Amino acid sequence: MTRHLERLESAIDLHGMSRVELDQVADEIRQVLCGLLSIRTAHFASNLGVVELCLALHSVFDFRSDRLIWDTGHQIYPHKLVTGRYKEFANIRTRGGLMGYPNPAESPYDLFMTGHAGCSVSTALGLKSGDDLRGESHRKSVAVIGDGAFPSGIVFEALNNAGELASDLLIVLNDNRMSICPRVGSVARYLDRLRTNPFYTGLKSEVVRM
Repeated sequence: MTRHLERLESAIDLHGMSRVELDQVADEIRQVLCGLLSIRTAHFASNLGVVELCLALHSVFDFRSDRLIWDTGHQIYPHKLVTGRYKEFANIRTRGGLMGYPNPAESPYDLFMTGHAGCSVSTALGLKSGDDLRGESHRKSVAVIGDGAFPSGIVFEALNNAGELASDLLIVLNDNRMSICPRVGSVARYLDRLRTNPFYTGLKSEVVRM
């Protein structure tokens, strides 16, 4: 049953929904994803893991004007489902169907064809800087990046530049411990320590109970 998804014409429709309705949308998205992924090769965990994150972002921001960049882009299925592409979604990753990654030809909600890991922060920063120069500082810029891509050199260059420019940039770290190969380096070790810190685990448990 996809009652809410069928009625979504664009992500702005999420703004008027209650918490209960958003939970129902999340359930419907997972049902659609599981149905698709059971018959076709596609990214499974990355998409199931960002359902609530996707709904939260689209419920707070208006990405018809604001900017949203999904790093790599393989976790974009929920985003496609809530931005008016539900009816075409069954044909994703087929000839003539929707792409499995962002595609501006499909929707104005997709700003770039991504694919390479680590590009999201610098891209979001560039968009924000351009908006500021045009006097459109009200437009927000958001980058969603995973812990596997975060240690990329291009990310640290962008963070350094964002700090120098004092840019109003939101970076969402999807720390799911998932990547195409084992994570290495000090950033990975720091995130592991942070993830197992008693304060963090206790706070996470409290949030779940709420």
